[in-house]
Formats: sequence, structure tokens, C-alpha cells
Amino acid sequence: MYQEKLVIGVTGTLCSGKGIVSKILLSKGCDIDTFSSIIRDELKSRGNSSPDRMQLQDEGNRLRKEFGSQVIAQRLLLKYKDSVKPLVIDGLRNIAELDYLRENSDFVLIGVDAPLDLRWNYTRNRKTSRDLMDYDEFVKLEARDRGHNEPLNGQQVDMCLAQADYLIYNDEEYERLEDSRLYKQVLEIYEDVVKKR
Repeated sequence: MYQEKLVIGVTGTLCSGKGIVSKILLSKGCDIDTFSSIIRDELKSRGNSSPDRMQLQDEGNRLRKEFGSQVIAQRLLLKYKDSVKPLVIDGLRNIAELDYLRENSDFVLIGVDAPLDLRWNYTRNRKTSRDLMDYDEFVKLEARDRGHNEPLNGQQVDMCLAQADYLIYNDEEYERLEDSRLYKQVLEIYEDVVKKR
């Protein structure tokens, strides 16, 4: 359908730095969107304008079950069909979404992971309403996100990470993003993926 459209998917564990990777690519001129934006729009249309992380997971599972596991990826491709810029899609969590994007665009997947303690600290420091949770809740949501006890239409981050074309292990703390290993890795991927096309 959009085989010529360059799409860079970003998958990864909870609070590992996926959003930072996407923002770096945005700064290089890419369009950027998230799987959760489609889910949030769906929830908003039904009266829930500030869902928590569990509600987002539940709604994503419901959409995939009701309309097919590719539905969120399909809607995102349709939304950007007229843009000539590379599209970065942050938050890929299901193998069927990955397969759909591989079949219907010029697709590359970046996986992001980080140590659990760093991800927990990042969650606490962000202090957004969706991140207000205790450690036990964080571990529970993180396990679900990875795919533990999830149905086929559910969260499957571990399976997605296993299929990443590029893998970033974000295990450093830094004061300036531009000085970080993460920043340099993303720029290298950008040069490899975008500049060579």
C-alpha cells in the first residue's frame, strides 16, 4: 500500500527512552507519531480524555481484537500517507503491527532497552499523571508490556525487540543529551537508514 514510505518503528521496554529516540529523529526532519495517540483518540471519543497506562494497554488490546492486530499501524500509515518525510512511529508493541508495517512500507525497527532500576528512576522523575505509580505497579505494568500472560492481540514488546533491526541499550545517565552515547547511536542509525535511501 505505502511500500515507498519510509517508516522507522521504535519499540522498547517501559520508560527506556523510546520518546527520546523519537525526538532526536524529529529534530532531523522526520514526522513523528505514537501508537498511543491513536488509542488516546479512541478513548477520548468515548469520554476518557486522561487515561492511565493500564487503560491505554486495555484499549490497545481491545482495538486489535475487534479490528485486527494491524489496526493501529494501519491508521497511522493512513494519517501520514501524503507526507514525503520519513515517519517515526513510537511505541510499537505487537508483532502483527510490526508485520503489517514491514509488508506495507519501507520499514526499519529500532529497539530500546535499559536496566530496570534506571527505568524506574526515570518514571519517578517524569512525574506525569500516567507515571504516578508505586514500584510494584511499575513492575506489573512492565511485565504486561513485555508480553507476560498477554493474548496474541496484546502487548508483545519482548517479541518486537527480538526482531529489531537496530538495538540501543540506554544504560547511561547524562547531563546533556547531545553528549550521550544514545544520541550518537541514533544519529548513526539516521545516517544509515535515511541518508542511504
